[in-house]
Amino acid sequence: MLGTIREFSYLTAQKTSVYRQIMQFFYLEHLSQRSTIPPESVLESLLEAGEVGYDLEQCLIDLDALVEWGNLGRRRDQRRVASLTEYSRRRDLYYGSARGLSIEGFLEGGLDANEDAVTVSAGVVVGIEERLKMLEALLEEDTAPEEIELLWREVHRYFLDLSGDARMLSANLERKLSLDDLDDFLDFKDVVKGYVERLARELSGAGRRIRSILEAIPEYRSQRLFEAVTKVRSGLMTQTAGVVGASKARNLVQREFNAMNDWFARAAREGDGLEYAIETLRSAISKVLAFVDAIHRTRELGLGRAGELAALAENLSSLEDAIEARDQLGRYVHLFAALHPIGEIPEEPVLDAWLEPLEFVKLTAVQKGRVAVTATANVGQTSREAQAAAKLEMQRYQARQGELLNLFTQKDGRLELDGLELSSVEMLRDVLTLLENGREAPTAGPEGALIAVEFQAAPAIISGTNEAPWSLRLERGATLTIVNTDPEEAADD
Repeated sequence: MLGTIREFSYLTAQKTSVYRQIMQFFYLEHLSQRSTIPPESVLESLLEAGEVGYDLEQCLIDLDALVEWGNLGRRRDQRRVASLTEYSRRRDLYYGSARGLSIEGFLEGGLDANEDAVTVSAGVVVGIEERLKMLEALLEEDTAPEEIELLWREVHRYFLDLSGDARMLSANLERKLSLDDLDDFLDFKDVVKGYVERLARELSGAGRRIRSILEAIPEYRSQRLFEAVTKVRSGLMTQTAGVVGASKARNLVQREFNAMNDWFARAAREGDGLEYAIETLRSAISKVLAFVDAIHRTRELGLGRAGELAALAENLSSLEDAIEARDQLGRYVHLFAALHPIGEIPEEPVLDAWLEPLEFVKLTAVQKGRVAVTATANVGQTSREAQAAAKLEMQRYQARQGELLNLFTQKDGRLELDGLELSSVEMLRDVLTLLENGREAPTAGPEGALIAVEFQAAPAIISGTNEAPWSLRLERGATLTIVNTDPEEAADD
């Protein structure tokens, strides 16, 4: 285990660039189904790659070095020859070893290619479920071991693809969800959202059914599986002419079976399993929606408030006249005049919101669930349009409060957030406000009702319709309960 792996030596040798070109050539030829290559072909490829002054003798030395490290293999050319001269000129043929090609394949595909690719195809979880059921039936019958081993190989290959991509997907989304390349993301946002939602549904449905199948497999069936696969795999020749022993083959299939069983049975808090994948994928859906919303809001606001303030500060600092800078700032924050004038006070000063006396507001106690509505602005200087808009907003708020109180009444005073359906996004904001204010102690709710909030560890999903379906997933659920609707009794308590 702690010995040196010689096949990696060519990556740290003095002539690494030459060795890499040779191994890349063998790897590409391997992909073209050409295994044994004469040294003349290797030399030709290096000369085409720009190795100036490279000759056949040097090429043979480098090839023998790779053979010594185990990256390449060598055998004599077995072709028939017509003369003694041709026989004397015969050379060795070289081929890539299994490890050497695997290392180069990893370097070619794992480091240089895009490692963010996620390739779980539609229905792969259902495919695992169907094949497991077929495997159960085969294990009960007198089935040939070759058929069992072939079906198990398909199951395990699909499982490796599924578990690997489920693990990568949320991590890749975390990295990709930034305010860069907005156009590219917006073009594919529906595809990304649909892909994640589809995989989450498959895991929560077929994935949990697979867990039940694995848990119910009796001992004699699993032993029958181990024996059949071991019988097929033991004695097989490997690419390096090694032979797989029975003990090694059985350990391998047991490891494959236990890894799949553990992945589907693992609790969410343990990470890297079925339940953890379901939670992280559902969370990723919420993050995609939030990211799209952030993109639209950023585009609507242009630079955003922080960017606007930074641009304003830069502009004001470039002005030499303090009065001009003050006027610009006043116009930006809608004051239209400075709080403390510099220099001579004009004869007819401009009315300023900060200089206008505030109207005194009479605060009244809550009476029977109703709150007295008073205005804090100088109504005489407010436009009719603004008054109408404020009145309309107040009416909408009161209607929402009544609707929210009606929800409590329909549910016997207890409102479970998980599965709660609301009629508008505005009502969602009202519910979130109750959650925020009721973290430590009961808080005032709709129409004076006193609301207690009990948080839960399990997540919750709130959904509704506001021209288009929407949903919000909370990391922690909660129950909202009316504890007292009479303010006088609350005061006595």
